[in-house]
Amino acid sequence: MKKAKLLIATLCMSATMAMTSFAGQWQQDSIGWWYQNDDGSYPVNTWQWIDGNGDGLAESYYFDSNGYCLMNTTAPDGSAVDSSGAWIINGVVQTIEVGQATAQTPAQPQQTSTADQETAAVVYWTPNGKSYHNSHDCVTLKRSKTINQGSLNDALSAGKTDPCNVCVR
Repeated sequence: MKKAKLLIATLCMSATMAMTSFAGQWQQDSIGWWYQNDDGSYPVNTWQWIDGNGDGLAESYYFDSNGYCLMNTTAPDGSAVDSSGAWIINGVVQTIEVGQATAQTPAQPQQTSTADQETAAVVYWTPNGKSYHNSHDCVTLKRSKTINQGSLNDALSAGKTDPCNVCVR
């Protein structure tokens, strides 16, 4: 009898542990790309932060009135998006750490002056160098175990006065 109970308990636990965990995912049809949230809904006429590749950094995408992601164009608020649909400032994809994104409405890109855009752009730097970087994947950052992220103003305040000659053009 004990073996039967153990077998039933094992089967029940195996079944519950094998249940599929649903998460949002990108979808495509002949018209374009859209994002289906884990509850089955999809964003419409809004920006949404999405970490589609699971790297811990979310990018912001704008979805039109039909729910399709705008790509390689300008969103209604004047913000630019690249060929993948990610929000860019001066050609730099804007990101946020996934832990900073909340269940509330994500931070919306605001139309700003060029000077404001340049100082608000996300950049990266190491504690020891004098350079700041536009890309988290810059080859010169790969040598460092500690990489800081913030606005250009943050980097300049930290004494990072030189743009990287590899990733900042």
